[in-house]
Amino acid sequence: MRNPLAVLAPRRFGPESVVAPVPAPRRVPAPDTLPAVEFLEHGCTGDGADHAPEVSVRGIDPRHDRGVVTASVHLAARPGGPCANTVEELLAVARPGDFRVQRLTFDVRALDAVLDDRGGRAVLEQLVAAPADRVTNAVFRAAVGRGGPDEEPGDLDCDVRVVGEGDSVAGRCRVDLGRARMTITPMLTGSERLARRLAEARARPRDRAVRRCLEHALAVELASRPLDALISLHPDAPACDVPVR
Repeated sequence: MRNPLAVLAPRRFGPESVVAPVPAPRRVPAPDTLPAVEFLEHGCTGDGADHAPEVSVRGIDPRHDRGVVTASVHLAARPGGPCANTVEELLAVARPGDFRVQRLTFDVRALDAVLDDRGGRAVLEQLVAAPADRVTNAVFRAAVGRGGPDEEPGDLDCDVRVVGEGDSVAGRCRVDLGRARMTITPMLTGSERLARRLAEARARPRDRAVRRCLEHALAVELASRPLDALISLHPDAPACDVPVR
């Protein structure tokens, strides 16, 4: 009796029956530095004394990041420092040490328009194919890092808020300062290391460890940047006035 579960391969005749070989997937080498080692190499001890910000980069892994999210900047105020209710007041009263970046979230897919305008999209794809190529890295940074005199401040829209301890939900208080412009492209292209981390993350989108290398590298860079080098006034969106607490 014939087995009803048996599957017979279809008979093929002629040269068209030859199945073309499936090309092997392109293998991109892993980062040369692990996330924890990169933090230690650049002076972040991880014990909380250096107040390294938490960075979350969206849009790398398409399995989890569906839609483009608006960038956000969470700031922590120094105890006894000045208060601000708008982004304009923040930039006017903030002095070094008054506010520090506690969390930064942005979507790399929102930078595609910036890369297209500056002619760096094609060069980035070449760098993604070979993240260790220093020549392509330099060409990419030179193409994207330039700015003109008529360029608007910042690259991406972002929501700015000050968070801290207080009487509110879950023991946290939050003051929304409104919409601002965030300057992120010069940071990503300011060094060969950061540009390589971006290319490695895009080359291995499903590898969370590679994405953490990019986020840690950005956190190290943010720890040494002043606040006014990251955010600036938005030319269109009004600020959100919040009553003084």
